[in-house]
Amino acid sequence: MARFKVPAIVVAVLVVALALGFRLEHPASGFKTALGSPSSSVVITKKSDVYSVGDKVIAKSASEELSPLLGQVTAITGEQYSVTNGVFLETISSENVKGKMVVVLPFLGYLLGIFGL
Repeated sequence: MARFKVPAIVVAVLVVALALGFRLEHPASGFKTALGSPSSSVVITKKSDVYSVGDKVIAKSASEELSPLLGQVTAITGEQYSVTNGVFLETISSENVKGKMVVVLPFLGYLLGIFGL
């Protein structure tokens, strides 16, 4: 019975986190961190109704090979966000912003890349 305790706790924590709006994202492009490229990381995000200038977000880019991207909101115009990914500025609609970055988990993206995620 003890061997099922740790997996049960992990599953319970994941269910609660998902219920609270937290998600895991594996960015394909965007800001590089001190520990590597965005594609080598996993980002924990939380969906919000409104984002502010300076927020780091995961968003769907107009370019499929760059999506999802990790960027920073630089300007807001109505329902449009100007997001920079460290190389260029892109205007993204609010429905294409997946969530605000909470924490980056470096190197876990390599594992997801092995499985094609």
